[in-house]
Amino acid sequence: MITTFHTLCTVAVSHGYYSDNCLDFDFIVPADSAALMRNGKLIARVRDGKLHLLYEADDEGAVLTPMAGTTLRFGMKLLNPLFSNFSDVAVAPLLYRNNVIAGRLDLAQGVALTGRLVQHAISTSIRPVTVTVSNEEGYLIKTETITPANDRSAVSFDLVAHSAGMYSVVEKYPDETVTASYYSDPELQRAGVSGVVEIKIDGGFYTSPPAFIISFNAKQETLKYYVVAGNYTAAELEHLSVSDAGFAEEGRPRIDFTRVQSASFSSDDIPAGMIAKEGKKIILFKSQTLVERRETARNKIQLSNNGDVLIRNLPQAGADMVSGDFFIHISKQ
Repeated sequence: MITTFHTLCTVAVSHGYYSDNCLDFDFIVPADSAALMRNGKLIARVRDGKLHLLYEADDEGAVLTPMAGTTLRFGMKLLNPLFSNFSDVAVAPLLYRNNVIAGRLDLAQGVALTGRLVQHAISTSIRPVTVTVSNEEGYLIKTETITPANDRSAVSFDLVAHSAGMYSVVEKYPDETVTASYYSDPELQRAGVSGVVEIKIDGGFYTSPPAFIISFNAKQETLKYYVVAGNYTAAELEHLSVSDAGFAEEGRPRIDFTRVQSASFSSDDIPAGMIAKEGKKIILFKSQTLVERRETARNKIQLSNNGDVLIRNLPQAGADMVSGDFFIHISKQ
């Protein structure tokens, strides 16, 4: 018999910053999922930032060990320390699941990743409050009532005897209820993952393997060019301009810029006194709309003087920059 492997599903990361694959994450298989995969004759491989989950089949392509109904968990380990500079980062860590539609990931859910021992801070000082801890199936693990007589600001609970996964802590007050979510997995917590992916295997995956996508948006910011001019008169400065001459050929929206005199800088702008010494004149050109970070710079965002191009391609923020602020020094002899 010839044994082959076929794709069960894939999990890829897309990011608006990149023009191609996002390679900023690795996927970690915790021990419990690794054991399930061995039993189900599954293997996991990461290629070009994409997780490939494969199943073993016979020479006719039939699955050897069906695993429909089994849930596998994977950790997302961030590899790029500059990721937050160019990403519209949401609450971390995030939990991704395919509970609603088998072949599609649900909206990401923010969770607190924890080990087996959880220290939960009570959200208000109102007493009494009854704190209950339960798993996703509704099994009650612990309940405790905090009164003025035994008051404290936190409760702890031990999940050593329980499996990894989601747990809910409910604080019930006389007039309201507050809920918090924890994801218990000591192995993934030690690994420092920034996301958890839970894939529930559906029988249809064996014939139509889904391609799951985890999407991140690029950071949006105001693009600012502080032009520091030497030996320019006030009248000559009036002829300086920043314009986007490359939008048409690149097929993208045009970026328009507003001219701001140094005396009119806002609190969000860098004070003129911090940019240049006395005697230098400063003009700020700032984008009128927020601009998305891109791995590849936009062409022909240029500085001109009375129609003559001084700088054809002004710099744009790369992955190593926190903001889109630039200082452009020009001087007339």
